[in-house]
Amino acid sequence: MKGSVVIFGAGAIGRGLIADLVAADGLSPVFIEADPQSAQDLKKAHGYVVHLTGKISRDHHVTGYEVLTLEESKEISNALSNCLFTATAVGGQNLKAVASLVALGFRKRNKPLNILVCENWPHAENVLAQALLDAGYYQENFACIRSSVERMVQKTKNSVDLVTEGGQTLYADSRTWKGKKPCIEGLIFSDNIEAVYARKLYTSNAGHAALAYLGNLSDCKFIYEALEIPGIRENLLDLLNVAKQALSLKNLAFSIENLELWRAELEQHVDDLITWRYCNRDLTDTVERVARNPLRKLGTEERLAGLAHLLERHDLPTKPVSRVIGAALHYRDPGDMESVKLGEIITQKGPGAILEDVCGFRRRERCYKECIEVYKYYS
Repeated sequence: MKGSVVIFGAGAIGRGLIADLVAADGLSPVFIEADPQSAQDLKKAHGYVVHLTGKISRDHHVTGYEVLTLEESKEISNALSNCLFTATAVGGQNLKAVASLVALGFRKRNKPLNILVCENWPHAENVLAQALLDAGYYQENFACIRSSVERMVQKTKNSVDLVTEGGQTLYADSRTWKGKKPCIEGLIFSDNIEAVYARKLYTSNAGHAALAYLGNLSDCKFIYEALEIPGIRENLLDLLNVAKQALSLKNLAFSIENLELWRAELEQHVDDLITWRYCNRDLTDTVERVARNPLRKLGTEERLAGLAHLLERHDLPTKPVSRVIGAALHYRDPGDMESVKLGEIITQKGPGAILEDVCGFRRRERCYKECIEVYKYYS
């Protein structure tokens, strides 16, 4: 092994993406896992298989890893002191807790620690960086690297093996990395991570949400079932088309040097979503998984409202997104606390309260009016 990479979180992304990439490059993954049972299962297995499916179909065998639990502070300190870099895949709500563990590595480490933040969470890298600064650590000791996780990963029942889509990878911000960047196949450094992340958010994530929230109203269990309903598929294609138009504009906040290359890559990215991701039955992606936490996903900078704001600013059609937001206002799952809260707010204050306070729409805006119309249509 050429060295080690510490990975906070031994879940789907931690094992099925980050560890898969670094292990294939001859690096040794060191997992830090909060759940004792998950840690024990992974230790006992001594290895697992990442089954790639879809555009690329093959099996990757991951072995030679180490698993540490939160109680093993000395071992965590040693691992962080000697690793090439570290990565997080714990969920944005857990990043502040990660900061206290990362701090263990600063005591013996003689060079800055790069932390690849692989979270589908707004400004996740800033959340972790601020937590470290608040704990008294200096910016020169670390770098929290923004990323864009492109790969979907699903766990398997009664096994530590994973199923994931082939052909998808991981992007990282090249501008904030301290020191020499690792050369790992599948880890792509970008000088414009904002554009890459926006592409994922407004196509992949927004499209997923469209299938989930509209599929829920048609009693779909799996995402691929929603794709097979003509009306839902048509709206999805409309949404992705307007997203492509917005993401291809020259006057976006992020600067794109080669606009023609960007547009070609964007076209391929969207085509892959339709051809390989959303219809992939091997991933068994559920409506429930994709639709959960609706209040977060309806946030003003998130996949739906964020795209709607962008479209409205550039006078592009917003109806395909408004249909999804209007449908999302009807999402109810007793096991999802955000869904319960969503229902309570609408019962007490009406759907407009969500559109104004969560989505950030003003009553006079086109999106607001469209969403209300769609909500009423499904009521």
